[in-house]
Amino acid sequence: MNIIELAKDQGLNKKFVSGHRTCSGCGIPQIVRTVLSASKKPVVVANATGCLEVTSTIYPFTSWNVPFIHNAFENVASTISGVESAFNVLKRKGNIKKDINFVAFGGDGGCYTPKTKILTKKGFKDVEKIREKEIVWSINPNTLELEEAIVERMHKYSYNNKILKVNHNFVKFEVSLNHNIPVWDKIDNKLKFIKAQQLLNYGRSKRVNILTGNFLWKGKKEKYFYLPSLKRRHKYSPKFKNVRKINMKFWLEFFGYWLSEGHISVPTSKRNVYNVFIAQTNKKNLKIIEKCLSKLPFNFWYSKDRFVISNQQLWEYLKNFGKSKNKYIPSEIKGLCPKQLKILFDSLILGDGTKMKQKNSYSFKYTTLSKGLRDDIVEIGLKLSYRVSTYNYKRKGRKEYNISFTTYKPTTLANLRKKHISNYNYKGKIYCPELDKNHTLIIEKNGRVSLNGNSSDIGLQALSGALERGHNFVYVMYDNEAYQNTGNQRSSGTPFGANTTTATVGKIHKGKEEFKKDITKIVVAHNIPYVAQASVSNLVDLYNKAEKAFNTKGPAFLNVLQPCTLGWKYNPSLTIKIADLAVKTNFWPLYEVENGNYNINFKNGNRLPIMEFLKLQGRFKHLLKEDVIVDKMQKNIDQKWDALLNLEKHSKI
Repeated sequence: MNIIELAKDQGLNKKFVSGHRTCSGCGIPQIVRTVLSASKKPVVVANATGCLEVTSTIYPFTSWNVPFIHNAFENVASTISGVESAFNVLKRKGNIKKDINFVAFGGDGGCYTPKTKILTKKGFKDVEKIREKEIVWSINPNTLELEEAIVERMHKYSYNNKILKVNHNFVKFEVSLNHNIPVWDKIDNKLKFIKAQQLLNYGRSKRVNILTGNFLWKGKKEKYFYLPSLKRRHKYSPKFKNVRKINMKFWLEFFGYWLSEGHISVPTSKRNVYNVFIAQTNKKNLKIIEKCLSKLPFNFWYSKDRFVISNQQLWEYLKNFGKSKNKYIPSEIKGLCPKQLKILFDSLILGDGTKMKQKNSYSFKYTTLSKGLRDDIVEIGLKLSYRVSTYNYKRKGRKEYNISFTTYKPTTLANLRKKHISNYNYKGKIYCPELDKNHTLIIEKNGRVSLNGNSSDIGLQALSGALERGHNFVYVMYDNEAYQNTGNQRSSGTPFGANTTTATVGKIHKGKEEFKKDITKIVVAHNIPYVAQASVSNLVDLYNKAEKAFNTKGPAFLNVLQPCTLGWKYNPSLTIKIADLAVKTNFWPLYEVENGNYNINFKNGNRLPIMEFLKLQGRFKHLLKEDVIVDKMQKNIDQKWDALLNLEKHSKI
């Protein structure tokens, strides 16, 4: 049966109708219609944000003639598995008699405008200055714990569309419409993700809750602080006894006073005096600081308006923190548990801050000349579950950083209403770091610190979980090999050598430098009943595989190659030819894995060289004279093909 007969027999156009706005030459509609026509039962579709969703659901119209659920990009597998579970419960109770097939579509990979700051391990940095492998602070969406996350990729691309702007007393940010925003669900008491686009459609009475505090932190509890030892070099110097360890409670209190009010002496050529000073004139505070100093193993006295400690070992350690503009809190101190961090925080506030009692909470304010210390104190405030905001101003010709903290129980939420949400047209660069986990960031915009989202790579985390649990659904991935919906950024699915907006071609780099992630084999490793690789160039093969997938008991996965005329840079009339060449060069083998048994559906006795596939695409035009790179690609393809042949051979023994 050819595809024309198939269309007449199955009615390909009934479940996904005309009216979509996919690009000329795009094969996604054919993929969707072919897959859905293979189901003899009613179908429920979940669709992740991407080219398919944005072109087929132009409000208030839709091309979907079946129940359709739009999802944040990383959630589609979780959504469809949840719907399937609910259906099974209703069916067991007798509320539903008929059978239904469940299918999820996903394929593409939102982002921040410039001057948005991200909280990294080294303080706040502009998003455009974040680099790959950098460590940032993230929030676990399930436990709300602060965790370190690694930036796996930085997405940067040109954007010409509306930007969502949120302007609230506690939250300010500007993001693209496809950006994931974590919001707090008061009913379920958990974090959920919505698209920025959804906020524009909210009415006056609808509220959205953004989490600005109440994050959790465990940290380590240390009993002692170990002051680095000092060795005197001069052979005639008197014997010096090092202080080995100090009770951590007393050290943290002292260290907070010194960061706020302390400085050290400057030795001269004539006289080496190693004094540490803590300035203070307030009588009440004098007694508090004196009580702390009396519990430390150092001699001290009070002179005029300051405490003086004469100790070279202490002096040598504290000199590492520089002058007032360079002070900071070392990472081993910031990693302590909240109870110990609170001791440091309280002594900082006593030195250079204020504390005020409000109706249901306390608020604190702190002032410093050091940008590094400001960022460290923001981090400590978040670890103490406070809501934090910052602002800067100049006084007497110098820049001061101010931080305010609010404690509010039981939770720290910013309630967004319609008046807080707006949009504007933007043309320029936007940025987003892609993390290895959690997909949440601590951001600061115009002094307001809050939780926000980031990009995620094809929603693999949710998909993996749904496959492992054995839900009965079909996941269809149309693989266009990049984040095409947002402007052709490189992803882990982008092939080696391809030119994208975030893996560009220049004198040093020749496009993407890593080989494409084999998502099909990753799914096979989950030991699910049916996995297949198909192409838009062979819809009959796709139909047969979709039919098998729907008839499979348990999860099934279809990975379908879909050339993108804009991202791959070719004439729209060449879509099918390019997809066919991908198969005939073994770049995209057609095969299936049923219960662990491999079956290759197409074997080309006269395999075409990979150059036949590359030369028709603008994303590879820089490689036409790069024989070494092309040979490397060909070798990789041949090795993977031989490995696939071996898997087929051994699975049939």
